[in-house]
Amino acid sequence: MLDQPRKMFQAVVVFWLLLDFMTKQVVVQFMDLRESIPLWEGVFHLTSVRNSGAAFSLMEGQFWVFYLAMALLALIVAWYWVSERPRHWMPVLGTALVMAGALGNTADRLATGAVVDMFDFRLINFAIFNVADVGITVGSILFVVWLVFLSEEVKWGEIFGRRKAAPNEIVPAMAGATDISVVATEKADAAEAAAIKEALPRLSLWERLELKLQKWEADIEHEEGHG
Repeated sequence: MLDQPRKMFQAVVVFWLLLDFMTKQVVVQFMDLRESIPLWEGVFHLTSVRNSGAAFSLMEGQFWVFYLAMALLALIVAWYWVSERPRHWMPVLGTALVMAGALGNTADRLATGAVVDMFDFRLINFAIFNVADVGITVGSILFVVWLVFLSEEVKWGEIFGRRKAAPNEIVPAMAGATDISVVATEKADAAEAAAIKEALPRLSLWERLELKLQKWEADIEHEEGHG
């Protein structure tokens, strides 16, 4: 577990943004448009192109798709950090790379109307991509692997809501209590807190999110009551 996950997140985002910016500037300053430099003839080239679509040249010219995709990625990362507060290196690194990639390509698009791409993997005739695209892809893979296979709290079925917690598994405070604030206030006794902690892993992802939102509302009400 990381002692300072937020600092690691910030450091990775800054580093990846700088790496993305520098590689794009090298291509813009020292290569002509459509110029291709073979690093491994027929396998991997540096090719200077401009992409007006989303990652890997998908949906070229459809600006709204690009901005919608980048906004969705940013919202997912923000939601995950607020709701889960990760401390393991995999979700921290994964979300940082995704955020850096989204910011890097968005900055390019806002500045010039297109994204600078340069990595040309010709062996399989793959789309030309850049450092930001690598961050989004690798970060997404790390995050999904963590979420599906390694996280102790979230199981595969819970992600898609396939397995709902049985009624007798849900904490009474969530199932039908009239005052959910007992979950998040000092009035909750040790036995109830233990029951809540035990029940959380068996709840679906959406049920866990609902419980967290209720806890935040109770926290706010508690603070206002003592204000």
